[in-house]
Amino acid sequence: MESHSNDNSSKPVDPVAALRVANEAQARMAERVRSPWWVHVLRGAFVAAAVYGLGAPDSSAWMLVGVLGLVALSRRRVRDVGVARANPERWRFLTLGAPWAIVALAVSVAAMAFVVVAQDEPLWQVGVAAGVAGVVTLALGPAADASARRRLGSVLAGSPAR
Repeated sequence: MESHSNDNSSKPVDPVAALRVANEAQARMAERVRSPWWVHVLRGAFVAAAVYGLGAPDSSAWMLVGVLGLVALSRRRVRDVGVARANPERWRFLTLGAPWAIVALAVSVAAMAFVVVAQDEPLWQVGVAAGVAGVVTLALGPAADASARRRLGSVLAGSPAR
């Protein structure tokens, strides 16, 4: 029986070349999950809109824009990165960038708690809380992204995560 494969098993595989190919594939995979700058800007703006909508009177439209924007942005990133919803590892990227992502989430939750508890505060204080949550999310987004890429690269390489 003939084989139309280009596989010539009589030729030994060069281990150095195979390692180089594997490292290049690993780098491409880690690079694929890099978020463009505008993702961090939009995420910060949507978080600020959600916090503002939660605390400002008659501002349910802001809350709706913030929540729907975050959902739409998350769905787009999942589609762009290629993580399927059926994949049990779908939260791995978040956990890989966990230190920075958790700080941003904690600041956002604290801002939301402030605007809910301080219902009678002036509107500028609600705006400041929303702005702080948005700016922290924007500022820490690239750090979380870089941390997750580094950890993902080391996980793919088989070495312990840093």
